[in-house]
Amino acid sequence: MSLSKFYFAVNQRLQQTHSQNPTNNSRRHHHDIVRAPVPSVLAPKNNKGLNFTMEERQRLHVHGLFPAAFRTMQEQVFAVAANFHARATNIGRYRYLRSLRQRHERLYFRFLSEHLEDVLPVIYTPTVGVACTIFGMIFRGPMGMYVTKYDRGHVAQVLRNWPESDIRAVCVTDGERILGLGDLGANGMGITVGKLELYTALSCVPPHQLLPVCLDVGTNNEELLADPMYIGTRDRRIRGREYDEFVDEFMQAVVEIWGQRTLIHFEDFATPNAFMLLERYQHKYCCFNDDIQGTAAVGLAGLLAVERITKKKLPDHVIVFAGAGSAAMGVASLLTKELKTRQLDMERIVKNIYVFDHNGLIVKSRKDVAPPIQPYAKDMPHIKALDELVEKVKPSILLGATSIAGLFSEKILRFMGANNERPAIFAFSNPTSKAECTAEQAYAFTEGRALFSAGSPFPPVVVNGKRMTPGQANNCFAFPGIGLGVLTANAKTIPDEIFLMAAHTLAQYPEEDAIDSGRLYPKATEAKDVALTVAVAVAQYLFDNDLGQVHPVPENICKFIVENLYELCNGDSLVEPWKYPDLPRVPFTKDYKIPPEDVKISF
Repeated sequence: MSLSKFYFAVNQRLQQTHSQNPTNNSRRHHHDIVRAPVPSVLAPKNNKGLNFTMEERQRLHVHGLFPAAFRTMQEQVFAVAANFHARATNIGRYRYLRSLRQRHERLYFRFLSEHLEDVLPVIYTPTVGVACTIFGMIFRGPMGMYVTKYDRGHVAQVLRNWPESDIRAVCVTDGERILGLGDLGANGMGITVGKLELYTALSCVPPHQLLPVCLDVGTNNEELLADPMYIGTRDRRIRGREYDEFVDEFMQAVVEIWGQRTLIHFEDFATPNAFMLLERYQHKYCCFNDDIQGTAAVGLAGLLAVERITKKKLPDHVIVFAGAGSAAMGVASLLTKELKTRQLDMERIVKNIYVFDHNGLIVKSRKDVAPPIQPYAKDMPHIKALDELVEKVKPSILLGATSIAGLFSEKILRFMGANNERPAIFAFSNPTSKAECTAEQAYAFTEGRALFSAGSPFPPVVVNGKRMTPGQANNCFAFPGIGLGVLTANAKTIPDEIFLMAAHTLAQYPEEDAIDSGRLYPKATEAKDVALTVAVAVAQYLFDNDLGQVHPVPENICKFIVENLYELCNGDSLVEPWKYPDLPRVPFTKDYKIPPEDVKISF
């Protein structure tokens, strides 16, 4: 029997017992007393399992539902870890964690928080990508809100069905570009759930204040349309004005229900829509696009770390962006903003930046260049092959976000090694199977001199007797801290400077010994510290620039944030009673006069 059916059965039994008992209090026995509904105690956000004390079990009427043993929360975490590692595959671990959250929410986040290095590759990239491809098979119950294209005109009504009322942040996708896997339609819900769980695991934002949303506008994925287990609307995607009006209605509904302060996190929209929606809403709503701006903050942090290691200023580095999608162009755009703060003109900024897409080098003679990319178009002959471009311009930094596995060939990597003492190579594409090269290839073909980072985790590599630890350019080093800082300040909008602030904060994190081993980013185990540091910097900037709505402004922002974080420990399930005096009573008599009918009584 499922937990939900069990809860229902217990409630039904309690109601039947109550209805069959005599109403005369003098004849009622102890077993006739109506208990508090069991589901409220054992609901995921309240359930403590074996961590309930004996007094709590008895007074909350769940005694007997658990064996006699009591476990501390740390012992529960140990048991979860044992079960987690007992699964043979990461997708098996993902399924186990999904079931754990549906039973013990606080224990789930405690485990995540204490075992980040083990769980990040499971609840986030790369395993979450696999989970999204089979989401119809592992779907068990509500995780967030599905709003379909058939709900137009009723979006607010649909969102009000969510049982929590105090929503502070919404993560929304339309599933058209999930990681590097393409159009997964309604299966994209998995990515929004994973993102918001990191808000709690890393930034301790209360989970009941977070809402994952999938805008099910259809899918153009032929395999999904033909799959009988697909969980979304079996129809083609809407486009153009119809799509724009639908998203407009969604944005308006969020603010109508939960207020202007609600943070809206856009995730995994196709590149044209991602840029269009960001431009449309950035200065009207408290929103950001993680694929463009979150990736940009992480990418720029990596570039700043390269500048720090090589002692060579960023404007003097020759940078090739392989890919012209939301990730690569997000990094290029934020890099441009960074260089503008250094008092450089646009001509100098773009001089050493080259953009290469599926049709080759972006040059001025091409007619298919989108507006965001046009500033980087070169006045030179068109080059169709990436290895030819690398050989010609001799980049010191190569950043890939193409979802083309193996794009950085041995020839390209050897070129990078031959022309640079410390070549910087970023393989941003997710999941691991889509990476432009592996860590082993990057180090092997550059004699271990590469500064390598990837979007997904790679194990350490030993080259010439030296252990090289690749960094992970993971957005989880940016968006949880940015989100927490924005929520702390109650910002109305999120200016671009926030992402520059996050990039500079993140770039200072790796210690010198880490940099010596080639790691440009913090370790996964440091992600919570990074999130808090970024959050404090972001909130401070918002308050300093009069962009926050919290009054009075906290004197100590770090203390203010910490005091309002989600607790990862179980608290008492019982309210501590206090003494109350015997209040005087006036005896009731049969002579009590009832007010006349013509006296109006207002309630």
